[in-house]
Amino acid sequence: MTWVALGVLAVTTFLLVWHRVRYLSRTPWWLLWLVLMLPGLVVGLWVWLHGEQTLMPALWVVAPFLLSGLFILLLLGQGGGVPQPPPPWLRAPSPLTPRELSQLRQCFPWEVYPLQRIDQQGEVVFCYGRLRVQAAEAYQVVAAQIQARWGQRFWLFLEPTAGASHRFALVPRRVRSWPRYGWLGALGCLALGLGTTMTVTAPYLGITAPLGWGYGLGVLAVLAAREVGQWWGLRAYGIRRGWPWVLPLPVWPGVLGTYGEMPVPLPHRRALVDGAVAGVGLGLGVALALLAWGLRHSELALGGFRPQTSLLVWVMSRWVWGEALSPTMGLQLHPLAWAGVVGLGLLAVQLTPVGSLDGGRLLHGLLGRQAAQRWGWVTKGLILLLGWQIQPWLRLWGVLVWLLPALPPPVLEEVTELDAWRDGLGVLALALFLAIILPVPGFWPRVG
Repeated sequence: MTWVALGVLAVTTFLLVWHRVRYLSRTPWWLLWLVLMLPGLVVGLWVWLHGEQTLMPALWVVAPFLLSGLFILLLLGQGGGVPQPPPPWLRAPSPLTPRELSQLRQCFPWEVYPLQRIDQQGEVVFCYGRLRVQAAEAYQVVAAQIQARWGQRFWLFLEPTAGASHRFALVPRRVRSWPRYGWLGALGCLALGLGTTMTVTAPYLGITAPLGWGYGLGVLAVLAAREVGQWWGLRAYGIRRGWPWVLPLPVWPGVLGTYGEMPVPLPHRRALVDGAVAGVGLGLGVALALLAWGLRHSELALGGFRPQTSLLVWVMSRWVWGEALSPTMGLQLHPLAWAGVVGLGLLAVQLTPVGSLDGGRLLHGLLGRQAAQRWGWVTKGLILLLGWQIQPWLRLWGVLVWLLPALPPPVLEEVTELDAWRDGLGVLALALFLAIILPVPGFWPRVG
């Protein structure tokens, strides 16, 4: 199983280097790939020499990650010269000419946004001034002027700056054409995800082969419901997402979630909450339905699954079993109940308030982009601590979450705050995250 995991890691890092990282430096792509694979190579060498049953020293686990990050920064910084030319979909238009800068000044009416200065930094043009009307109204007026003069050449961002001022930013659009056969890759990842849940997770949970189909399809149903919910939540904004790809995992729980490319920025912070809440809400409904049905067909057993490890799962278990489920009693779960439990865990992964995850988008919508970044770093540390001290099932995620950027993607209009309704929904969604990952009070075992 270790070699399968290393194979998946090798393919993933190769695709990352080939499609993105190699355009950042003149350093040979194969050297960048080898540096990124350093932790995997160390693990593979240890398993080859000592076998999978021998535990690696902690230093051998941590040091390769630190060295890999240090070396990749050095190679990118010391690559020197002009990096390899990017593909056409990554190339940006040239900066504005003096004549175009004069036209740009006319796009900001004095009664809406009196322009004070323009600053070109590379390919991005920053326009500084002060709002005289509501941010949403000012954005619509300026965006209409920009589009009338330059069409779809720029993305227009409105963001707060230090003090009470705001600035507009014109960023050249990079439009990537959709892969013609992207659905084939999505279908292949779906089949691979079903295979890993049936061959990796199901035997680990003691689920026999015929029932493994029900478990695997149940887990994928939760992920599919989340994707459908996000599509429904964003449909009003005309956002077209790429085909969702299931992320197979050669270890427990078999899949890590889904990823769907969003090639354009969302219009405002309200859209962040609408998409995340709709996706999580529909996924939660499917997961709870599977869990409720599966619990009714489960059996009480000493030494079985302890629902106290999750507050939400404990509430559902007590609702189904009542007083018969004592604190000392466990459950022999039905495969669909396991699908509901794992589905809730995968929703908790997506609700982690970090970066571009659903939780990160919710935090961005509630607090703003910079505050979401600061809380994202705090969340990374807390998840790692929780996994190592209380919840063993969070250990892998506690490590992987550090590979994600803490800064969420920007939205076009960053200034306008949420209404009370969306504020409440965002807080409830983040409370759901805590209800899934935290155990029942009084059931806080320390795990080494």
